[in-house]
Amino acid sequence: MTEPAKLQSSIVNQIIDGSITIDSIGEFQSMLKIFPGNPHLHRALADLLVKRKSFAAAAEYFDKTAASFIESGFVLQAVVAKMLQWQIVKPSFKAIKEFYHRLIENNPRATPLNMFFAGLSFRELIALITRLERIVLPPGKMVKKFGDPENNLYMVVSGQLRRRTYPSVRQSSHQEHLLESVEAEIFGDVCPFDKEQFSQSYTETATRVELVKISRDNLIEIGKSFPSIGPAVMDLYESQRKLNPKPHVNRKIRRHTIPVRVALDVFEVDELTPLLKLTGFARDLSIGGACLVLDGNAQPSQSRQLIGKSVKIMMSPPNDAMTLNIRGAIIWSQILATEAGDAQAIGVQFNVMSPNLSGLLLVFADNLYHAR
Repeated sequence: MTEPAKLQSSIVNQIIDGSITIDSIGEFQSMLKIFPGNPHLHRALADLLVKRKSFAAAAEYFDKTAASFIESGFVLQAVVAKMLQWQIVKPSFKAIKEFYHRLIENNPRATPLNMFFAGLSFRELIALITRLERIVLPPGKMVKKFGDPENNLYMVVSGQLRRRTYPSVRQSSHQEHLLESVEAEIFGDVCPFDKEQFSQSYTETATRVELVKISRDNLIEIGKSFPSIGPAVMDLYESQRKLNPKPHVNRKIRRHTIPVRVALDVFEVDELTPLLKLTGFARDLSIGGACLVLDGNAQPSQSRQLIGKSVKIMMSPPNDAMTLNIRGAIIWSQILATEAGDAQAIGVQFNVMSPNLSGLLLVFADNLYHAR
């Protein structure tokens, strides 16, 4: 594990950002059974397959990742997944064209960056993609400093950034610098192209961050062949500025999940008498399953023994207004090193539910989402 996990945070998010390390392809596949629609987990597995030099399998998962991101409305993330797939397997013209049509025809999230990509012609998209440079940075890394020339347009693929700004000399010398979370999908003041700008802040990574960037010079070069690129980039900046007119100062970088109290009965398969009665909290919840953190001290000898066992989960929100009883099977288990000591985490794949129960689960999860 790269760092102690924080139990109040989503386990899935910590797997995605590298706080929790999974080195087993089988474990990743188990997590995907619980969260089959999570494109970020597909992407993390594809990255692991590249590390293992399983390039054919990685290319397949990058393709699945791109399709899943498109369905979820994450256009930039889909583009980057395709870039990584095409680095492994050279695409045909037909494959590129099909991807372009899927990209512009399925755009459920009307964010400034999504609308920017949707407005590009096929040739403009190819010109842009072939000039994008991918960057992955660890936490605490400086991206650009105060006074640096603004020579690049950055697009945020994943992770959290923060910006440090300082008061001007006209303001009180006692005023502290401001720490802001960067909420935008893009940053880097390259517009207008014919005017050089200089950074007015320090931008650094708060978590592991993946970016893509394109230089001002490359944007100018593309604009010579495609004159509409310049105005499109200007519109992108203007839309972003209207969406986030003022940065959110002193916001916490990591979003937390609402803790859901759970009780579990653990059974041998097809047995009626529970072997164990456990309690804990659900940290991630979907229609397909859940990740749970158990109470008490972790027992390494018990961790693997839980896999394959049947469970009945009784879960309640903080106000105890509703209790759900759901059956499933434990398909993933890991000891997490946390700030408070080791903790036992398990992944449960739910059994097929009746329409009524699945509907209640959706309402339950939706209420938790809106309670955050």
